[in-house]
Amino acid sequence: MCHGDACAPNTLIDDAGNFLAHVDLGRVGAADRWADLAVLTMSLAWNYRDYDESIFWRAYGAQPDWTRIDFYRRLWDAT
Repeated sequence: MCHGDACAPNTLIDDAGNFLAHVDLGRVGAADRWADLAVLTMSLAWNYRDYDESIFWRAYGAQPDWTRIDFYRRLWDAT
C-alpha cells in the first residue's frame, strides 16, 4: 500500500515528533514502495533546512535504490 502523495506536509506529527496520521489519501493504492520513498525524501529537502537524506535512509533501514528513486522523482516532476 502506498500513499501516492507522501510529501512531508501529508504526515502529521505531534509536538514530541510522534506520528499522528496521514492526510490527503486520494491517491492511496497498491504500488512500488519506492514511489512513495522517492517523493517523501525529495519533499523533506523542500520542507526542512539542513536536511540530510542519508540520515533518513539509515533510520529507515534500507539502502536507497537510486535507479528507482530517480525514475519516480522524474515521474513526479513530469506529472
